[in-house]
Amino acid sequence: MFHPVPAFFMIFRRYSFKPSTSRAKKKLVKKKLSHLVPLSTQDPTYIQLEKHFQDGWTHLSKPKPQVHAIFTIVLTEDSSAAFLRYRALVENSRTPRDANEQLLFHGTIRSCLLGDEKRGTQLCKIAGCLLCSVIRNSFDVSKCGKRHKFCRFGTGIYTTTSSSKADDYFIGVPESPFRAVLVNRVVVGNPLTQKSNAEEITELPFGYHSVVGVPGAGLNYGETVVYNNDAIRPAYLIVYAADIHPEIHVTRSRLVKQTMSRRTMLLKRRK
Repeated sequence: MFHPVPAFFMIFRRYSFKPSTSRAKKKLVKKKLSHLVPLSTQDPTYIQLEKHFQDGWTHLSKPKPQVHAIFTIVLTEDSSAAFLRYRALVENSRTPRDANEQLLFHGTIRSCLLGDEKRGTQLCKIAGCLLCSVIRNSFDVSKCGKRHKFCRFGTGIYTTTSSSKADDYFIGVPESPFRAVLVNRVVVGNPLTQKSNAEEITELPFGYHSVVGVPGAGLNYGETVVYNNDAIRPAYLIVYAADIHPEIHVTRSRLVKQTMSRRTMLLKRRK
């Protein structure tokens, strides 16, 4: 099954692997670190990504949330090059020569407050923060099944066209009023269409590059699975409100101040 690429995809392609220009960003690239760059709400990429996110919110039972911030993920040169090499191989193996690259969503665990502040782009070092790990190192197919034992289409990296489905897999921290999903560049190539579970898949038949799960027979929303680490790269991070009034923005600094204030009050009471 071929999924048509949205017309606005070319806008994203210009920005996904945008090189750093500032002195601080150049240091990050020199150290070979992936990092975030906030997008202005007036940026065409921000506007199109927000629409992509809202259009993909397909769960009728969940109200569409307000987008709080969107960040571009700037990858290291090595990570970008490996993805582009894989994409070129897939392009050359297909007729017409098209890698069928798509922007798909993925939800995971965020153990920090990354993105709560619109300028807060510092990745954490918490071992259980899978979000920062993916941004820093991209995806790893070998980790499939460690969080969810049931892998409908075998050992692969799972994404979806439904932002609200990706939201189901997000786990955050209680002190944050925001949630987040990754928007990823995925080389879908020639997809193998699956209508029923196929947990035994570890590699694909010759000529196929991914699995596309079609809703029905137990699957409510579509899934796209790739089995090669270089078939996918995180491209953007979308942070959005979690069932709160859009004017309520809790920042990292405010949380720190609240914590310090509580500690001071407790100390005074003890005295």
